[in-house]
Amino acid sequence: MRWVTYLSPSGGGERPGVIDDGCVFGYPGGETVPGLLAAGPAALADARQRALASPVEIIVEFETRLCAPLRPSGPVPALVDGAWTALDPALVRGTDDGTALPAGTTAATATVGVVAVFGAGRHAGYAPACLWRTPERAPVALTVGPAIVTPEEFGGERLTVTASVDDAPLATAEIGGGADWAPEPHGDAAALLPAETRLLEPGEELHIDAGGLGEFELRVGSGA
Repeated sequence: MRWVTYLSPSGGGERPGVIDDGCVFGYPGGETVPGLLAAGPAALADARQRALASPVEIIVEFETRLCAPLRPSGPVPALVDGAWTALDPALVRGTDDGTALPAGTTAATATVGVVAVFGAGRHAGYAPACLWRTPERAPVALTVGPAIVTPEEFGGERLTVTASVDDAPLATAEIGGGADWAPEPHGDAAALLPAETRLLEPGEELHIDAGGLGEFELRVGSGA
């Protein structure tokens, strides 16, 4: 299953949705994506069927305004540069939110990998992720998405996340399909970010391709 959080064109608020056949099917219930994941696989499968059978709306995927698929409830433990750190949950952005640079910053690096999502203590899914940092290594944003993909979609196989500009590869992360790397307690999310790009200048377009987990593109310095 592939779950997103999107900005509803009819209601104006954030709503969970299921991606199926190139479209986003708006979930008719009031739960959030993390809440649905925490309910367990059977309940999540039932929620998917509800979305497909009685969607609030159906939007072509590439026309959907995607938000961050989850809003972490606390600091996100992240393995970056081979060391653990805690990322402020306010850094989390969706793939359509852009990556604005702080005033006076003329470049940034992107460190790519995945965010593992947990529900009721179990590994509930993965999403591609990209940590943006200034040349001084200060974190600017953690882009997550486009979707949270549940484990049966990738079958525990190794995952590859690549970052490129103009089809030139800049960084590649190889990640196992499980989440044994995540520390305890891991809260509702943890990040594994092992591969960093060169410094990227405003206006460059970074393409993140995570294979079966999805892909997205961001223009450096865009957004707010």
